[in-house]
Amino acid sequence: MATPESNIGEHTVLGLDNVPLELPIAGAGSRVLAVFLDYMLVGAITVVWVIGVVFLATLVDGLRGGWGIAVGIAGYFVIDWGYFAGMELALGGRTPGKAVLRLRVVSRGGGSPSASALVVRNVFRSVDLLAGLPLIASDPLARRLGDRIAGTLVVHDQRRDGEVTLLRVPAGWGAGEVAVAEALLRRAGDLDGERAQALAGRLLAVIDRTDPGFLAGVDRAADPVAVLRASLTSRPA
Repeated sequence: MATPESNIGEHTVLGLDNVPLELPIAGAGSRVLAVFLDYMLVGAITVVWVIGVVFLATLVDGLRGGWGIAVGIAGYFVIDWGYFAGMELALGGRTPGKAVLRLRVVSRGGGSPSASALVVRNVFRSVDLLAGLPLIASDPLARRLGDRIAGTLVVHDQRRDGEVTLLRVPAGWGAGEVAVAEALLRRAGDLDGERAQALAGRLLAVIDRTDPGFLAGVDRAADPVAVLRASLTSRPA
């Protein structure tokens, strides 16, 4: 049986109440290049670490021989995992390599991922070094194992014309719901009129259900896109 996800394009995810949210999903090529750039930095950090261990081994007898090698290898794994997880936590879902190629990690709904999701997706990095590329190439949303378990996506982080800023949101909305609404309002002019109105109508129905008083004072006689825009981008009187 076909699932909702099997009926959507490779750049589309399902956001609030299964409203389609189109995201520029990053493919295997750009992600491999970003990883290559990041591992150049990891390599440089590792060289500094190895030099430091060798220097300490000349001063501390316990670090000579097998123990020094063990410490060096353990340090490399800490650097490898800590670099990617730490950078993504510090830079909002980006690493230096992703930043150069304008990529970033987002949640499954298109919003900012939680700290736990960024940590979890990097726990499986060692496995993904071997299996990640086939998984990315075979998945409609280009997810490696870490992305699938953490519920994250990697997208092109491009500024678009007509950016929309929401000035107020219904009670209970989070980053995913905001991302869906912003995407619809930003792209409404590019969509077929009936489709845009239908999607806006579904969002308004969700608002009526989750925060019944939110649309009070908004002229509901206008088309659904205009009602949604007015309710989210205008401050209440």
